[in-house]
Amino acid sequence: MVKITLFGLAGTGTSTVAKLFSEKYNSSFMSGGNIFRDMAKKHEMDVYEFNKLCQTDTKYDFALDDEIKLYGEQNSHFIFESRMAWYFIPDSIKVKLICDIDVRVNRVLERENLTNFDEIKEKNINREKSEKKRYFEYYDVEDYTDDKNFDLIIDSTNLSPEEIIFKINDFVEKK
Repeated sequence: MVKITLFGLAGTGTSTVAKLFSEKYNSSFMSGGNIFRDMAKKHEMDVYEFNKLCQTDTKYDFALDDEIKLYGEQNSHFIFESRMAWYFIPDSIKVKLICDIDVRVNRVLERENLTNFDEIKEKNINREKSEKKRYFEYYDVEDYTDDKNFDLIIDSTNLSPEEIIFKINDFVEKK
């Protein structure tokens, strides 16, 4: 039984990797991003609009965070893809995916069926700055992307999801 938290900024491949990993190793899959997107839909907003709302009303961030904490406490065999799951599930193996910004933006464009590269790049950069500020204010986490927060860092720019899964599993088995 293993708890894995998977971090990565938009477009690094965390959702794809986590889903495939959970299927291959028969573990549960959870996604903070999916929860966040569902919350945005319930408020009839896209993630960028909802992110702006979260900047002014903390209840949404705290509700998401509480859900992550509770899941980590009540379950023992999962991969949880989220910006802050590594923080809320401290007994997990913490994996970070990194990726070239332009590759990330192109992946988001493809996933969301969008076309304006510059607009999405700017929105993602602004979202990341907003998250960084909020997580510092809420939890005194100076930089939620800092490599020191993670046990394993993988650059997904030129790797397939299967290659990333292999690296994660290899690390877990050695631990």
